[in-house]
Amino acid sequence: MSRPLNELLSALSEDLVDTATLELLAAWRTEDATTDPEKLREANEEVAEFKRAMNANRAATGARLLFP
Repeated sequence: MSRPLNELLSALSEDLVDTATLELLAAWRTEDATTDPEKLREANEEVAEFKRAMNANRAATGARLLFP
């Protein structure tokens, strides 16, 4: 008898997990972590600037805004 689809998909997704990459990303996140208010403010401003630029480009082409 064949296995149910959800079992097959679960087994497939487990095979696709790239643990080394996830561990590397977690290490980078830990290295970059800060509680410095100035660095946090700068990082937040960079994200806000990125969102504005993405929305400006999409607005210019008539596309849906990504960050309303």
